[in-house]
Amino acid sequence: MENEWKEKAASYYRDGLKITDIAVLLEVSRQSVSAYVKTLPDLEEVKEKRRIMAAKARRNYKTAKQRTYRKMEGMMAVTGETLRREHDLAAMELSREIYH
Repeated sequence: MENEWKEKAASYYRDGLKITDIAVLLEVSRQSVSAYVKTLPDLEEVKEKRRIMAAKARRNYKTAKQRTYRKMEGMMAVTGETLRREHDLAAMELSREIYH
C-alpha cells in the first residue's frame, strides 16, 4: 500500500504535476511527497526537463502577451494630439492641486 502512492507520485512528478497537486490526488501530505521526490534516482533529469517545460511555457505566455499589447497599440495609437491632450489634463490637475 505504501509503495503504491510512491510509484504514482514519481509518475505524476515526471509528468509535470506540482507536489501540492500530487499530494491532493494521492491524499498524502505534501511534505511526504516532497521528501520522497527528493530521493528519486533520476531527480536531476526530471528537474531539467521541468525547467525546459517551464521556460517554453513562459516564452509562449510572453509571446501571447506581446501580441495582445501590439493589438492594443493599434486601437490606442499615441499621436501628437493625444500627448498634448494628456499633458494639458495633467497640467490642469497639478495646478488645481497647487492653487486650490
